[in-house]
Amino acid sequence: MRKRSSPAHVGSASILLIFTVLSVISFAVLTMVNSKADYNLTANLAARQQVYYSACHEGNAFVAAVNSGYDNGTDNGIIKKSIPITDKQSLDIALMSNSINKSTNSENGYRIIQWQIVNQQDTSYDYTLPVLK
Repeated sequence: MRKRSSPAHVGSASILLIFTVLSVISFAVLTMVNSKADYNLTANLAARQQVYYSACHEGNAFVAAVNSGYDNGTDNGIIKKSIPITDKQSLDIALMSNSINKSTNSENGYRIIQWQIVNQQDTSYDYTLPVLK
């Protein structure tokens, strides 16, 4: 009687199936994590844009009020206003009277000389890398 030797491929299909299922699961988990990070980033950006554009609308209302006759707080023909965006940033607006620079190109009495987002706090970034020495 001859002994049959077992072939080397016994169980290789099961092992291949297990590795395939594990790789599909790991890619699914990575996709879910990436999607959650993208969602959080998009939500943060939408909130920032909403706050910025509300400050811009308030700034436009200020410019319209100044051009329609509001001149409270004029300093040498310049009116300034700071509109808070966040606790660290504000939208600074400065308007100059057209009579100061003798400009008659516009129907408005003032022209915008500054419309800028200004950081209120000194921001220092940490550029060190967390590498073990």
